[in-house]
Amino acid sequence: MAIDYWHDMSILVGGLEVATHGKNVDMRTQVAPLDITPLSTPDGWTELAGGLRSGTFDMSLMQNLAAGSIDETMFAELGVSGTPVTVCTRSADGSFAYLFRNSTGSYTPSMSPVGDLAMAALSGNSTGGIVRGSLIHPGSASRSSSSTGTGRQLGAVVAGKSMYAALHVLSVSGTTPSLTVIVQSDDNAGFTTPTTRISFTAANAVGAQWGSVAGAVTDDYWRISYTISGTTPVFAFAVSAGVL
Repeated sequence: MAIDYWHDMSILVGGLEVATHGKNVDMRTQVAPLDITPLSTPDGWTELAGGLRSGTFDMSLMQNLAAGSIDETMFAELGVSGTPVTVCTRSADGSFAYLFRNSTGSYTPSMSPVGDLAMAALSGNSTGGIVRGSLIHPGSASRSSSSTGTGRQLGAVVAGKSMYAALHVLSVSGTTPSLTVIVQSDDNAGFTTPTTRISFTAANAVGAQWGSVAGAVTDDYWRISYTISGTTPVFAFAVSAGVL
């Protein structure tokens, strides 16, 4: 049995890497129980069936009041629905990840007694599904020129399911910088005949986008390709993807 402990995580909320300030994360999925007990039940026990699925996201954060950091970003998220969130078990390329769109319902800017570490808390709910996938481009490295990411065998997409992807632009510099990211698929690791499946809008500022393509897609290898333009442009960005 493999035993692990949480470290070197990457947790992306919109355009901010919050794992560097995180002390605790609680991501939960659940199914609403539906009571289907008939009047004729013979044993006197409740009978249940699974209903709608939902997810919750709670995180304790070391507070940071600097511009563009924890307080400013999380306060602006309050009441916003659809912000892409990626929770990665590791920060390296290819690491396992959950991705979803968050609806922030609570932000606690201060939750510590005098003399203790300044802490904050964020709570939200998933809007739509929670996707099990992979980090197919890490946000730890800065990029200044166009290239492609490493191909990952994420699997084919059968009819009735979709491939989802989240783009997190974490930092931008340069004059008139522009980043265009597409998600491609192919039937081989060499990507000899790649097909564009998801196209994100060109980005020139910190932020996040969500994209998807519906099945059926028989290709089982996936990667990103990105184009960077401008005068001395530098971007740090991450992409996660998975099938649901």
